Amino acid sequence: MLSLLRNVLFLAALSLVLLVALFLGARSCGLTPEQAEEARLLVEMNIEDGEAYRSRNGRRDGVVTLSSGLQVEMLAQGDGPVPTLEDRVVVHYRGLHLDGRVFDSSWRRAVPSVVAVRDTIPGWREALVHMPAGSRARLVVPHWLAYGEGRAGAVIGPGETLIFELELLEVLVPGEPEDPPPADPMQQTVPGIG
Repeated sequence: MLSLLRNVLFLAALSLVLLVALFLGARSCGLTPEQAEEARLLVEMNIEDGEAYRSRNGRRDGVVTLSSGLQVEMLAQGDGPVPTLEDRVVVHYRGLHLDGRVFDSSWRRAVPSVVAVRDTIPGWREALVHMPAGSRARLVVPHWLAYGEGRAGAVIGPGETLIFELELLEVLVPGEPEDPPPADPMQQTVPGIG
């Protein structure tokens, strides 16, 4: 009888420990009220910074602010075909934060990107369907035309206005096989391993 009582007490204590661990684990999966407030403040700060930047940038010579809020500065005007939403295009680009830090660059990788116009962020879509191949533009993309109030991976914060230098190299002809872009040297196999 004493052995049975000991086993019951042991199981009760173990159950209590597991319940406490489960409660603490579940709580850590969500944001605490303090973390939620910090996230909300970060979104507000990024949106305010973006509005101030766009206001200053919109006064620069050569910058056109479209009704959507997208700002476009044409750096070079091409004379090739203009893509539609259904097209795939070859582009070079550099993505920057408002403070000038580069978060992505096909030029840095020395490999252009092939993208479906329809699958790009709304700011790119709006610009691409008006750019002839051979054009290069500087885009200031407000958060609602970029990644919204959420994060995009670990490098783009919530509510960020982003800057892109975008060069439209080619509009791919539907149905024709594309030439693969040059191999990315960072993705090459190591001799003797792969």
